[in-house]
Amino acid sequence: MPWEGYNFEDAVLISERLVYEDIDTSFHIRKYEIQTHVTSQGPERITNKIPHLEAHLRRNLDKNGIVMLGSWVETGDILVGKLTPQVVTESLYAPEDRLLSAILGIQVSTSKETCLKLHRGGRGRIIDVRWV
Repeated sequence: MPWEGYNFEDAVLISERLVYEDIDTSFHIRKYEIQTHVTSQGPERITNKIPHLEAHLRRNLDKNGIVMLGSWVETGDILVGKLTPQVVTESLYAPEDRLLSAILGIQVSTSKETCLKLHRGGRGRIIDVRWV
């Protein structure tokens, strides 16, 4: 049945008031948790100093490596920066890592990045952060 002549196959009419006053708005709150363990190589660490990770992926992390309250996050953003120690023999190093170690004495990272990242299709604002 048409409403004042507004009739279209797949259209929906709503009042502007519903939009401006956020009457038809919904909130979805999701909870994310991560745990740290003590492995045979040592304890896992929560940190924002994650090697080989671009700065824009760490932009929402505080000095402790946990996402800041009020941050806007998108798919793939890091919520918690975590490193897991692993045993790496020198023969498994990439050639450039072996060169840096031999010439400059730079220690190659022996940790694996195991950060908590926002799932695919997720985005939103951080409304609460708890360290238990």
